[in-house]
Amino acid sequence: MKVLVVMLLVLVTAASRNVLWVLDGSPCDLPWQAALFKGDKFICGGTLVARNWVLTAAHCHVPGYINVRLGGRGNKDPGVSEQRRLSAKVISYPRYDPATKDGDLMLVKLLQPVHINERVKPLPLASHCPVPGKTCQISGWGSTTSPEVTFPEDLHCAKVTIVSEEQCRRIYPGSITPNMVCAGEPRNRADSCQGDSGGPLVCDGRLQGIVSWGPGVCGDPQKPGVYVNLCKYTRWIQETMRRN
Repeated sequence: MKVLVVMLLVLVTAASRNVLWVLDGSPCDLPWQAALFKGDKFICGGTLVARNWVLTAAHCHVPGYINVRLGGRGNKDPGVSEQRRLSAKVISYPRYDPATKDGDLMLVKLLQPVHINERVKPLPLASHCPVPGKTCQISGWGSTTSPEVTFPEDLHCAKVTIVSEEQCRRIYPGSITPNMVCAGEPRNRADSCQGDSGGPLVCDGRLQGIVSWGPGVCGDPQKPGVYVNLCKYTRWIQETMRRN
């Protein structure tokens, strides 16, 4: 899932990605998955982490209000279980660096809390840092092909494996900080891609990361996607939600 600020952002060598259950994904239905819109234009994915808070990527920030959709499988057509909310405020991590994507996370407070049910419920934050070799899940409405772009109607999910920080640094020399974690699948093309930005990396039923960036062409088994390493930001997330 490569994080993207705008869904149709031009691909570059190291591109932000919007969540995508790319080249080896299948339709899924997740009660914590959020879709963020500016007006009726899809921007990014996100994750419901409390009744009135959604966590996404800082590079997904847009001026003005954000429309948040939860409980829907498709990114366009409303469903019977869908809940829509307007943002009350948006809080980017104060030390986010747009050039390096370090600290690429943002909290969106909803104007009204969601109604918790089987189709809409928060995902708890991970209680520890990711373990290399752990199988996790990514999800989003990002492109299912690359380098050509094909956006699916339904939410897609895929399994990826956590890559060690040392290996990730070798793959992306000079670009990886301790605040990032890499995940990919060397045996197939499972990956996030354009349109998946801001979406969740879920390990053991908890939110472990946020889709942030990756190589311009998605699904390269030798170049994993790069995610926000949320275990480094747990205190900031919890304190920000408490104070606001």
